[in-house]
Amino acid sequence: MKKSILLIVPMAIGLLSAGPAAKVNQHTYDVSLDGRQIGTYHVNRTDIGEASTFRVETSTSAGLIRPIEHTFIMMSSYNDSKLISSDMKTWVNQELESSSLIQWDGSQYIKQEGELLTEICSDAVDFSSATVFFSEPSDRTTVFYEKYGKELNVQKTDSHTYEVKLPNGGVERYSYAKGEVTEVQFVQSFATITLRKQS
Repeated sequence: MKKSILLIVPMAIGLLSAGPAAKVNQHTYDVSLDGRQIGTYHVNRTDIGEASTFRVETSTSAGLIRPIEHTFIMMSSYNDSKLISSDMKTWVNQELESSSLIQWDGSQYIKQEGELLTEICSDAVDFSSATVFFSEPSDRTTVFYEKYGKELNVQKTDSHTYEVKLPNGGVERYSYAKGEVTEVQFVQSFATITLRKQS
């Protein structure tokens, strides 16, 4: 009897300590500049209970004479479908060029860049440039861009195709299949960068 109790106790502790299993969804895209591949773009979504974490990472190298390496990483955390925080960093040739953090303080979002704090909006965000890779904006008119700290208009241009006009004059075009992004075009006046999902 004593031996049975000793066996049951560790099992019970294990069952009590085991939380919800993590569900992971990830995609990799080839990045090309005017038809020439220059890097990769990774997106990752991890769901644990009501919490979701979205990680976006891109690494590119471009330049005719001396290639310049760019790395961008964004980590956006959601809880109960609401954006709680987003941490963004950019490196150029392995040196940190910029860093910013967006956090929900209970009543509004605050953006921090160095020691500068800026109030950006008070409406809770439930759809952003991090989540757009995993959910088609079928019935939405705006998407929150962590990079700019604001909502931008999203317009449906064709079946499962959407367009977002950026504050810098550029345009982003998203194409979907089965609710997930298959291709993105970042269109600027001087160049077009294309992401294509790896099979």
